Amino acid sequence: MTEPAGPAPPRLPESPALAAIALELHRTRLAAELYDPEWTLVWVSDELKALLGEQDEERLGYGLHVLEARTNELWSHAATLESQMEWSRGNLGYILHETPDDVLAGLELGGDPRIPEEELDLRAAPAVWQYRLDYRRPGFQPVTISCVAVRINDATGATIGTANVYAPALPAGMLDLLARGDETMYERMARLVEPGRRPAAILFADLQASGPLSRRLPSATYFGLIRALTTAIDDVVGRCGGVVGKHAGDGVTAFFLADEVGSPSRAARAALEAAQGIRVAAAEAAAEVAADGAALEAGDVVMNIGLHWGGALYMGQVVTGGRLEVTALGDEVNECARIQQSARDGAGFASKVLLEQLASEDAEALALDPDRITYRTVAELEDATGKAVRDAGGIAVAELPRPAEPT
Repeated sequence: MTEPAGPAPPRLPESPALAAIALELHRTRLAAELYDPEWTLVWVSDELKALLGEQDEERLGYGLHVLEARTNELWSHAATLESQMEWSRGNLGYILHETPDDVLAGLELGGDPRIPEEELDLRAAPAVWQYRLDYRRPGFQPVTISCVAVRINDATGATIGTANVYAPALPAGMLDLLARGDETMYERMARLVEPGRRPAAILFADLQASGPLSRRLPSATYFGLIRALTTAIDDVVGRCGGVVGKHAGDGVTAFFLADEVGSPSRAARAALEAAQGIRVAAAEAAAEVAADGAALEAGDVVMNIGLHWGGALYMGQVVTGGRLEVTALGDEVNECARIQQSARDGAGFASKVLLEQLASEDAEALALDPDRITYRTVAELEDATGKAVRDAGGIAVAELPRPAEPT
């Protein structure tokens, strides 16, 4: 699947020197902001705009003195009161020392969390300083962010501005773990920070007979298999433009949002391509583990798959102390689970409503002819459980072609 085009370069500061720095910060995708020598906010990076949840430059405080920008409602709501006090301790002495009294007198400040002036170190700002903020977003626990502030000088040594660069206050080992994930999928997940209704294709996949398989294999071998399989499945979902929902036991859920891939037809196509890719990945994961000496064949590792369409799934992030995942609510999610539970021996079933999302060009790319597909209801499937019949018995589904056997 083709990824959506990236964002356009941001509007840059008028100062050529600050514009060049802003462009480099943009290219490195850092959360950052730039101030001119008079402490006027002249630029905010796309990453910092995303953290603040605001794109409007006026609301961000463009063209305002730092004290006006930092005490408006947007900025104050993004940090705890203790963090605002910490910001004052770390910055206010330099700002007050460098800002003329007549400028300070003309500022319109609201909710300024200042500390007493006698507690401030009133002097010119150093070359580099740092402080921490507890960033907050409604519905989530505050997270600590480190800020490094750097004075920018020209060739003569004159100050031409200040850059604030923000980064997670995490150990390098934790950042290394985050960096191992699929960056584009993380970006899709980030765009779901605000829960809402979205049209999407739904995929459920589950490893058949995982219990007997886990008892047959040594624990270390079975763990290696599940790790290889999970990694491969997540890679397939990411390449197809989807978002992994959760890993439950030896299965996975995934969503392919129409808004992300371009249309309902493209979302349905992405889910169908992922279903084929997952079944191939299962065989490859088995071969990888077998190559290390495990008594395992490709036929021992099969994924049963169900696909369905949700026209208005309520989707969003769920963030706890131990995980970040995307979840969706809607009858179609439960129905998709029942469709998957009715599949056996590596079969995949797609609902009629999903297949009929396909436009002609996407159906052709999948080698499908929507006008010649034969459907059965879930209740008519040989392996449908009583629960599947009760929850999704009337849903029409078609069996997907199986991947070609490796030569």
